[in-house]
Amino acid sequence: MKFSFMTATLFAVALSACGGGNSGSGNGNNQLTVTTATDTEIIVNLKSSNIDFFSNFISLQKPPGTWRWLSTPNRHVLVYIPAPTNGNTTEQDYANKVNNAIVQINTKLRNVLVLEPVSVKPANENFIQISYGTSYVPPGTTNYQGYCANVSEGPGIGNMIQPNGEYGIASSPVFINLGNGHCDVTQDIVTHEFGHALGLANHFKGFGTGDAISPAF
Repeated sequence: MKFSFMTATLFAVALSACGGGNSGSGNGNNQLTVTTATDTEIIVNLKSSNIDFFSNFISLQKPPGTWRWLSTPNRHVLVYIPAPTNGNTTEQDYANKVNNAIVQINTKLRNVLVLEPVSVKPANENFIQISYGTSYVPPGTTNYQGYCANVSEGPGIGNMIQPNGEYGIASSPVFINLGNGHCDVTQDIVTHEFGHALGLANHFKGFGTGDAISPAF
């Protein structure tokens, strides 16, 4: 699959943590900002965020390329959303925002890639798992908003997801960790983290730099 087709947003690498200020806070009212990007700027953003990202990982012995969810769009990317704990309004809020993010992203991607929410944990395929209250916070850090959410190989850790030998995702599942008990998980932050789960590694203007999400994203 060549890069010209990959500009349709099939990606697969993620940051270890983000969530506040200029690293994914949104604009405070969960509305999209006016940050936009031309086609040329979009390609530059994708290359800086994903295409060239693994060129520094010599041990992989692979040229720069896009790590992606394989077999899409024919196979949907499943998103396992655990049932919130009974009476836990915070977890219910997170689950609602996850569903909103899925609708938002699916609308934009127009079947190029489809996120499919499921309530039963998949058994035999890669999937995205939502985890409540498990965002990675480095030891000694008090910047809780800055580490309000992250994408990783597991709950409560900062290990970024890894590719396999076929330019696909090796991590199974890919965890989206939401909240650490001391921060405000906005709708923009949740949607932003799906960007990482789908493959955007580094932030760029309109995606974590200035705003969590924007029309540029």
